[in-house]
Amino acid sequence: MKVFKDVFTDDELCSDAMKNLREEENGLLLVCDSYNISAGGEDFGIENNDEDVAGDGEAAAQVNIVVHSFGLQSCPMTKKDFQLVIKKYLKKVKGYLDANAADRTDAFMAGMKEWIPKVLKDFGEYDFYMGKSCDPEAGLVMAKYEEGATYPTFYYILDGLKGEKF
Repeated sequence: MKVFKDVFTDDELCSDAMKNLREEENGLLLVCDSYNISAGGEDFGIENNDEDVAGDGEAAAQVNIVVHSFGLQSCPMTKKDFQLVIKKYLKKVKGYLDANAADRTDAFMAGMKEWIPKVLKDFGEYDFYMGKSCDPEAGLVMAKYEEGATYPTFYYILDGLKGEKF
């Protein structure tokens, strides 16, 4: 299994186990589809100390697989907030690329100049998340309900991630 981590915080943000994982925008974005799972409500007979009979635990809740699996934290923001955050983040990724993959810097910056206006155009359709560390200068995870979708599609800036195989 391959886990994708934020290059600045080491927060785990995605893995190749996610549904329909793919690259888009000429390798600029890592994208995955999501779905809901049941979480909580597990009772293994511990509550009443009886292994044969389950206790009266709480009911399971429906949660998004990506948000739940990686402990993503919702990060509501205005369009102006997004513009400030993404500008700082792109500068940080550019510095990272200059030091670690200089051949990617120009393509990354050119791609972002084309992609960010698309996000701003549909800004109200996006939800934003941070990794577990809640570092405001780390990468944002963006989620959008594509046309006709029941669950959101998650978008990651690929050059701000590193893959680690387990």
